[in-house]
Amino acid sequence: MSTIQIGEYSAWICVEGTAVQAYGVEQNSNSASCWVASQAGKKFSVNWYNLTRRVPLQALVLIDGQLCDTHIMLDAHRFPHKPNGVGVSYARTSDWTRRDFQFSSIVVTDHDDYLHTVDASFKIGTIVLQLWRIEVENVAPETLKHQYGAPTLDQQIVHERSKKAGSHHVVYGEEYVSEAPTVDMVRGRTLDREPAAVFTFKYRPYR
Repeated sequence: MSTIQIGEYSAWICVEGTAVQAYGVEQNSNSASCWVASQAGKKFSVNWYNLTRRVPLQALVLIDGQLCDTHIMLDAHRFPHKPNGVGVSYARTSDWTRRDFQFSSIVVTDHDDYLHTVDASFKIGTIVLQLWRIEVENVAPETLKHQYGAPTLDQQIVHERSKKAGSHHVVYGEEYVSEAPTVDMVRGRTLDREPAAVFTFKYRPYR
């Protein structure tokens, strides 16, 4: 099984275009988690599907604790021709460039300059997809404009005493040219204080 499900929502990870096995699936009413195998140097995507599109949703993709992508899936009633599925495999780095998500090996050191990473590395090893219900006020097609200043996922160096970091993390791959797309710019508001669904993929090397 590669897909984990919460009601009408399902999510999965693809590595180099192939859906990977989900291990140790745990679920409750609005959250689901599992383990997936990571491979250093391999690119991956975060994918999800909405069976009904009953309500519009905002999706947040957080990798190793960092927000890497936000996007909107509109409801089927007002927007019947919009897609029910989304795949996210990169972060935009400018109006004309982007970088793909990629698993990488963590560099471990015994240097005291990195002792601060012992407690700071607990978020490494997770890919989280949050789905939030929203109320849409207006939708207009626009050329996507990059928001500069966001942190990037780069090579991590952690102290050898850190037991929580694992051996892999996620980096942004090489930057390449990609013209800014035309997207639906949505104005609206979040309806709830908590997400309607949370998918958590914990990744580690397959042994």
